[in-house]
Amino acid sequence: SDNMKVKLESDSKALADVVVIGYGTARKSDLTGSVATVKSKDFNKGLVSSPEQLINGKVSGVQIMSNSGSASAGSTIRVRGGASLNASNDPLIVLDGVPLEQGGISGNSSNFLSMINPSDIESMTVLKDASSTAIYGAQGANGVVLITTKRGKIGEAKFTYDGMAAWQYQGKRIDILNLREFSEYYNDFVNNGWISQDQARPDFSDPSILGRGTNWQDAVFRTAFQHQHQVAAQGGTEKVKYYVSGGMMDQDGTIIGSNFKRLNVRANLDAQLKKWFKIGMNTTYTRTKERLLHADGTEGVITYALTTPPDIAIYDVDGNYTSVVRDGWSSPNPIAQALSKDITMKRNKLTGNIFADITPIKNLTWHTELGYDLSWSDAEVFTPTMHLGNWNQDTNFASWQKNTSKYWQFKNYITYNGSIKKHSFTAMLGQEAWRSDWDYTYQANANLPNNTIHLPSLGSSTPSIKSGFGVTTMSSFFTRETYNYDDRYLATYTFRRDGSSNFGPENRWASFHSFAASWRFSNEKFIKSIAGKWLSNGKIRIGWGQTGNANIGAYKWGTTVTKFLVGQTSVAYRPTNIPNTSIKWETQEQTNIGLDLGLFNDKIGFTLDWYNKVSTDMLMPL
Repeated sequence: SDNMKVKLESDSKALADVVVIGYGTARKSDLTGSVATVKSKDFNKGLVSSPEQLINGKVSGVQIMSNSGSASAGSTIRVRGGASLNASNDPLIVLDGVPLEQGGISGNSSNFLSMINPSDIESMTVLKDASSTAIYGAQGANGVVLITTKRGKIGEAKFTYDGMAAWQYQGKRIDILNLREFSEYYNDFVNNGWISQDQARPDFSDPSILGRGTNWQDAVFRTAFQHQHQVAAQGGTEKVKYYVSGGMMDQDGTIIGSNFKRLNVRANLDAQLKKWFKIGMNTTYTRTKERLLHADGTEGVITYALTTPPDIAIYDVDGNYTSVVRDGWSSPNPIAQALSKDITMKRNKLTGNIFADITPIKNLTWHTELGYDLSWSDAEVFTPTMHLGNWNQDTNFASWQKNTSKYWQFKNYITYNGSIKKHSFTAMLGQEAWRSDWDYTYQANANLPNNTIHLPSLGSSTPSIKSGFGVTTMSSFFTRETYNYDDRYLATYTFRRDGSSNFGPENRWASFHSFAASWRFSNEKFIKSIAGKWLSNGKIRIGWGQTGNANIGAYKWGTTVTKFLVGQTSVAYRPTNIPNTSIKWETQEQTNIGLDLGLFNDKIGFTLDWYNKVSTDMLMPL
């Protein structure tokens, strides 16, 4: 028989991975911008109730900070720091191609990301530099987080159950005076004449016999229990693939009185109807119920816990809440404040898209998609009458607010992939339009007959009734071209033109460009001969791009009117503000130089980025 010689060459699977880059995908080895992808196998394990917690600490340049100890507390996410003084600094969140939280009412303590079940997520990609975010134009100034959920796979139905029970606690306290230290501090004021002798307290005459008193921080924080469960089915054939899931979560906050419950169902479907025709859908429905707290600020539970003296007990001898007023200083009992005031939020969210991929000729694909994000919520605040020792709240108060928001997105883009010998290229041309509507109604009243029924209409004071609505629209055209020569030299150009109703007719449209190039030097023959045994990947990236920020709210460029009384009976109207029809975009330019290294078949990876990020034309209210 003839001798046969077989030569095996290493092939890094990591570099062959396909990652989502916005309006398409790319091989990881072909990336020219600063893009980081974390897949499900590398997610943070353990106590995870919201998607951003999956990648906390996993991506350089991305800071994720919880805002408070309340259940489902919102997280602050910053990609390479803040870029605006008055507009939003939050990155754009895109779930399976649908941007979330466009327009609408924001500012509550809830975290809209907590509406997404982390168990449904397959991967999360962060676009960090402007050369990669420019494809999102006016929405990409603060970075982009792309969330991709799990999809069906060929094979028999695979059923899974994920369950978790956990406890969490606040691991750090601010060092404050205990009762003995507080009494010594108080006595020093008396002895030094800073307060009069007649205010000396006999119960502080011998601090050595006093204990630690009440530690209000320990009283308001607790070890919080959480459990969550999910069942899912995944499978399919070559023609139809599916993924369906349902889950629930019940989480207590580390501050007493806070709680978050979530129910969710998801269905993802892909159907290859013809060789040239594929349709699909992603849809998820989520319902949450939260008990919130006024935790922060000058009148928040945390502030009262830090400023209430340790000589005050939580309960009096009869087991009732207690509090004191002395020398003009007063504070409600922080425990009573947390448990008596009722702040609840019920939210419903339906998000998803329907899409089709048509391939009329080889290598050419037309993608058309209709996306939606529909939300409706009810918020209730009830402050009861309270009698806490010698601190009294004699008037109760109730308010209701109903919010609805509707977001619709329609986009089309055509992608062509071609290759000629060592040259390969991709050209994409697309159009997108979206509309975001929101409205709310609010009613409030005081002096309700009792603390049991929380109907503002039962109040005997003057009712407060408000309502409002808003609309934001955007139309966009975009293109992206990539070029690859022999897997060594790569280049990307991106252009997007956006028109937003948030700006006046004089500057409604803006254009955003980006350029990026990279040299994969590890594929050079002279490098392989020197370091081929241990250097599996080496790439230098250079990029520059422009992005915008349009998140200032609707109709800030125009004039609204305000009603006011003239005398006792007449009503008149006046302009609320001076119009400025020449308002234009906040613009951000970013330059990025990066180095990627993979050692020993990418078992060790190293990424270094230097960037310069400059914001101009920042919008300031006058």
